[in-house]
Amino acid sequence: MDEQKTLTLDFIKSLMEPSYTLIWTDYDDNLDNHRWLVQKCLDSKSPEHLWEKADEWYSDAEWEAVREIIAKLKEECTVFNDFGEEDVDTFFDEHEDEIRDEVYSRNDSDVIKDLIRHTDNIPIRVEMLSDHDCINSNWFESQGGYSYEESYFGDMVDCLNLNPARVKRLLTEHGYKTYGRFPNRRSRNGKEQVSYEQFYKELINSCCGANLLVYIGRVNLNELYNAEFSLSEVIIPKGNCCGLFSSTFGGGSLLEMELKQDIRLKLEVKGCNGFRFRLDDERSKYDYSVQHVYGVDNSFFGDAVRIVS
Repeated sequence: MDEQKTLTLDFIKSLMEPSYTLIWTDYDDNLDNHRWLVQKCLDSKSPEHLWEKADEWYSDAEWEAVREIIAKLKEECTVFNDFGEEDVDTFFDEHEDEIRDEVYSRNDSDVIKDLIRHTDNIPIRVEMLSDHDCINSNWFESQGGYSYEESYFGDMVDCLNLNPARVKRLLTEHGYKTYGRFPNRRSRNGKEQVSYEQFYKELINSCCGANLLVYIGRVNLNELYNAEFSLSEVIIPKGNCCGLFSSTFGGGSLLEMELKQDIRLKLEVKGCNGFRFRLDDERSKYDYSVQHVYGVDNSFFGDAVRIVS
């Protein structure tokens, strides 16, 4: 060489690629079998658990990728730029943190984005909670007769925007007892969420105790992530279904009441009243999912819901 070059950080940076992909993922890298992790993010209303787990999964691979890049940079210095190996090793040891930071800053991989993109839409339930606890099986409820007032049954009729008087007529026509007032709320006629016939079928096919009214659907994980897992409302699309289900006892109704229009539900619980958003996934041996109990695949849950953060 006519002039001896000097090793500097700027020179090392000039040898670097404009960007590096430190982590490669394939379609098998997803969160399909890690719904518990998604639920933790929902519970905390934050993506931090996902960040922490991704770092745990991929930090070693990322570190190894950086190590290989640094080894190639050293080779560039010694083989192609005539610097002595001892000088190169000394320089890289002295500036290890700065060189590593520079490589990391050029990282164009986004493992979180890849994991989310490879994850299927997740089955969900939105459960209606009430001061009146729950509704039991048709056999149990029909022993004393159905009551609209001061009951989960009545709250369910109101939630579905059904006319109580028409519900009473439907039940009595099929030989079921009722008691108490069933007011005629004509303003609901034509605006019901579901048909009276399907509502009746859900009731008579309910064979489990401690049921809640549940709306079912699927949620796109990318939407959850963009909302930082903090949801204020959810829109269940027309054509999806609702029904009765008990995650405690593992049973319910047909879950075939088809929604006549998009339904917007505010995810807020005041006291014991409101709507609760849950992934359809067992969280303990005492907590059943629709998928497990009914033996259905994801398509059973219908189209993806829209979320409002």
